[in-house]
Amino acid sequence: MAATEAPSNEEVYKVPLKVLVDRNENKVLFAEARKDFVDVLVSFLALPLGTITRLVGKESNIPPLKVGSLSSLYEGVSHLEEEHLWTQKCKEMLLHPRTSMASYCQPLKLNIDDTHPTEYFLCEDLGIVSPENITLENGFVKETASFIICDDLSVLPNVVVTSVNLLQRLGIRDMDAIEEQTLAISKREVVDLLKLSFISKNPLTDFVFKKEPRVDDFNPMNQSWLERGDESSDEGRKIVVRALVRKSNEKIMLVDAEEDFADFLFSFLTLPLGGVLHMLEGNSCLSCIDKLYKSISELGPDRYLRSQRVKGELANPKCAPLFTISDQILPIGEVSLPVYYCNTFFDGREYRFSLSISARPRYYGYYGYDENAPLEIMNPKCCIGDSRSGKGFVKGPSMFMVTDDLVVTPMSSISAVSYLNRSLVPLSDLEERVISVGVKEGLAILKASLTSTSALTQGLQQFTKIIKLEI
Repeated sequence: MAATEAPSNEEVYKVPLKVLVDRNENKVLFAEARKDFVDVLVSFLALPLGTITRLVGKESNIPPLKVGSLSSLYEGVSHLEEEHLWTQKCKEMLLHPRTSMASYCQPLKLNIDDTHPTEYFLCEDLGIVSPENITLENGFVKETASFIICDDLSVLPNVVVTSVNLLQRLGIRDMDAIEEQTLAISKREVVDLLKLSFISKNPLTDFVFKKEPRVDDFNPMNQSWLERGDESSDEGRKIVVRALVRKSNEKIMLVDAEEDFADFLFSFLTLPLGGVLHMLEGNSCLSCIDKLYKSISELGPDRYLRSQRVKGELANPKCAPLFTISDQILPIGEVSLPVYYCNTFFDGREYRFSLSISARPRYYGYYGYDENAPLEIMNPKCCIGDSRSGKGFVKGPSMFMVTDDLVVTPMSSISAVSYLNRSLVPLSDLEERVISVGVKEGLAILKASLTSTSALTQGLQQFTKIIKLEI
């Protein structure tokens, strides 16, 4: 008799979710959930955009999903030859970016982040490194808290008044048509919800009743949001690029750019979703993601979230250590590297030394028995002996061309002409424009990349007229 294959963790770990449905309308009114499910929902905000793009691009109960221009950006990186990057690790860092909130996500029963945890290595003679404050947190919300999840993924405290108000706003009159169901949610189904949160205004209804996913008519650019930006956003470093624009419809066909613009676009993949929402003031035009972010930001840390620190990190999560680029245009930082301990032996006795990290970054502590010799942490973006201190991912000086959907490839005039030919663009319909990309323009491209396959046109169309050069 053949041995029975052990079930995977995906099949073993399931969490319950109670939903209240309207049988007449085939609609979810709201769900009632406790910590295990809400933690997973909240973890969406901690995931880098590259991780989200990879997860939703896989098969689940719902077909693979493309996210705006991020999917083509991600695919372009996967096909980029490593000779254009500083190290082999650079591509891995972009395709499998780490979350700065791994200590919260790793213990979750339905953790969908499949990125391998960070590993640390030291020379054999030095002993073992162990982190000081890398203790795994028990998720994001308190163990005893209970929540209402709206059809649009808003998370609210579970109180009777809230549920009654929801039913009133939904115009429920036939109470006999209301039915309670209990679902068992697996990792695969969490990925379904992640996909639906990007393409549906009613993800719970579409999930429970297995309706065909539909792409809502999102407006990928909100002019009033751009006009609200403070004047200081015009200050700081800018990247100048040359764009070929169709005169007939203002569509950006190609952009010529140096390595700093390629680095800027690649950095999108390392940004945590919650950090993106923070920079966009909660207005990404992904309606359910915006509502999830807003509702979590409004939850009180005293009764619902584990601490004020958790609330702060969820409201504005930063990039994981060493995953940012220097001179980043966007207003987002990275978390500091932790303090580590090194265990070493001398005369049969074990000694433990503290290894702190400087901004370079560099370990300082004991190396062997010489307390004045520093230890250096290896930046994955740097070659051994390289003094660049991890400026970015892309090797320079070099030139790249970028399509409207953010496919970045090494410069090739022949490839560019072929692309224009395939796009059936008459040469007489093209003109060159020079665009200066700063904070406001950078945020506009980032925002458009979430919902549009024409991220450059949608993000920069109002800026291409500012500086214009005729061919």
